[in-house]
Amino acid sequence: MATSYLLQLGNSQRNVLFNAGTGSASNLYASRVDLSTIDTVFLSHLHSDHITDLAPLYALANNRTRPLRVYGPSGSDSESGTAAMIAGLRQFLHWDNKARAHVKGYPPDYQGNQIVAHEFNYSKENQLIFEEDGFRVWSNPAFHYDTPGPVALRLAWNNLTVTYSGDSIPLDTFVNFAKGSDVVIHEAVGPIYDFAAEPAAAQNVITNHTTSAETGAIFQVLQPRLAIATHLRVTPYTITPILTSIRSQYPVGPLAVSTDFTVWDISAQAVVQCRFVPVEVKAGYEFGGHPHEYSLGVSDVATLPRPDVVAGGLRVFKLPDQSSLQGKEGCGKALS
Repeated sequence: MATSYLLQLGNSQRNVLFNAGTGSASNLYASRVDLSTIDTVFLSHLHSDHITDLAPLYALANNRTRPLRVYGPSGSDSESGTAAMIAGLRQFLHWDNKARAHVKGYPPDYQGNQIVAHEFNYSKENQLIFEEDGFRVWSNPAFHYDTPGPVALRLAWNNLTVTYSGDSIPLDTFVNFAKGSDVVIHEAVGPIYDFAAEPAAAQNVITNHTTSAETGAIFQVLQPRLAIATHLRVTPYTITPILTSIRSQYPVGPLAVSTDFTVWDISAQAVVQCRFVPVEVKAGYEFGGHPHEYSLGVSDVATLPRPDVVAGGLRVFKLPDQSSLQGKEGCGKALS
């Protein structure tokens, strides 16, 4: 249930990440996204299932021209925040970075193999943490396992807004933070039996996250153009109780359950859900209802064209949950 979302602004003019959980780098490769085009990552908190793939993202982006920037929250002390975590990652990969720089012949002033932490105060509400090239990102405090640091994130660009809860119990402050968002992505943990055989351990998970029913209640208040339930284990055994639980509180309205390689194209006119087929089998982007399907041989992968996105649109691409339920390929009708 690791978490990462790729947000593409316009026709891939900018690629940024919300979190970099386990498996996200591999899925980026499978999606034919050049890691060097991602130079900014925003973190909701520092649990390993949200940050582990910062390592390959930092180490393996050979053509990046400026440092990888990581915006993340502070903690309860100087050793518990994003700056300390990035310093440790930099030391962890010191030999790797030095060896690659030597092999590739980077000049002494090369910046593309550097990583820079931008740590912000996790406790400030509705805090602007980033503004560049017409897009902005805010943070808002979350509450997760009684450990200081977690935040929710909101990105706005071209009059389109996506708000992401991170990991948190349900909070009125999140509802206020997310009001007016086009898309709301909120965690919605699945049935209690899905977590542990030991009831006490399972209950501990449930009480430190947001249940599916609680997520449904949040969606019902916010009424976004698209509600996305995330951070849940989607299997044939869990999907029905998850949807039933959410719909018990959010009976109507556009709803998606987040699985690997799900794509949402967001514009002023519509929100369209699509599914990307990884290159190991075949690849297809089907946006705006116009199918683009290609059968791939080994030699086709490098030259496969990528259809354009509607200029001015925002794309959200779900990356790394490991146990995704396979869905129908291609685009459905507009969700809103």
